[in-house]
Amino acid sequence: MPIQNVLLRLVRETSLSVVADPSLTQTFVGDLKSVTIREALDVILGPIDLDYVIRGRVIRVFPRELETRFYNIDYVLTQRSGSRSILGSRGDSVALGSTDSPSVYTELADTVKSLLSSDGRMSIDRTAALLQVSDRLSRLARIEQYLEMVMQRVGRQVQIEARVIAVELREEFRDGLDWRALGPNVTDFNALLKGLAAQGTVNVLSSPRIIATNNEPAIVRAGTQDGPALTDGIILSVTPQISADGIIHMSITPSVTERTGTTRSRGGAEVPITTVREADTVVRVRDGGTVVIAGLMQERTDRRKTDLVILLTPTVVNSAGAR
Repeated sequence: MPIQNVLLRLVRETSLSVVADPSLTQTFVGDLKSVTIREALDVILGPIDLDYVIRGRVIRVFPRELETRFYNIDYVLTQRSGSRSILGSRGDSVALGSTDSPSVYTELADTVKSLLSSDGRMSIDRTAALLQVSDRLSRLARIEQYLEMVMQRVGRQVQIEARVIAVELREEFRDGLDWRALGPNVTDFNALLKGLAAQGTVNVLSSPRIIATNNEPAIVRAGTQDGPALTDGIILSVTPQISADGIIHMSITPSVTERTGTTRSRGGAEVPITTVREADTVVRVRDGGTVVIAGLMQERTDRRKTDLVILLTPTVVNSAGAR
């Protein structure tokens, strides 16, 4: 029933009068029994963002004024990326392994705007990490629910234990590691090292343990920096995302850069010649599972081949810290 008609029925057999704002277009669906006039007005008007005042024997009903609330956005103000660059043969910069992260502030603002009523408004102070929203109570309730879910998700963290191993292959394994011979040793690091040693000379290049925020790239560099644009060594970019069922999705970009010589650019400057081994993949793994990336092979001048093995074990960090 149109709200104007509902209000008239409420006071029909009373000594009260009702005056409704002409702009009211809402409707009411319900069945009320044995309630007072005030109880009926509270139940009917609240959910449809209307308010009322009683002066003497006259009830005035009008649209509820907008309420303003402030919300803390507990998130670091940054736009991060797992990208890097090297110098090309002409001295120009070449981007490799770009994994741009989303802007949480931009996406949050877009979604909050879509939840506002036609009269609602919002603003974000990124420096203060503060969101201001003015709207009806029903809209504010939806926005609060959304913000709570967002902060729970973006605040989650993953501890990533990485191991980077170089295996200088024996002649009989020059085509690559025989993973069938290694069997189920991937999750047992010591057993894996022993199995790899049977196929070549093993060198553990790096064993970092880092914590990454949900949907934000974590970057590990192991090597030497030759100028602003060239890292001679290993760069590992990992962006984790924790699904509702606890499965961890990871975007992984390992890259190995080695300086193999020099050349001259068109301008006459000496620039390095580099060899790059790189992979880019997205995987799903259970909490505490291990992902293996291998096959980034390189043949050295002495005809010996080296295979790079990368092990990644992600663990969801609970509120008390890493498990």
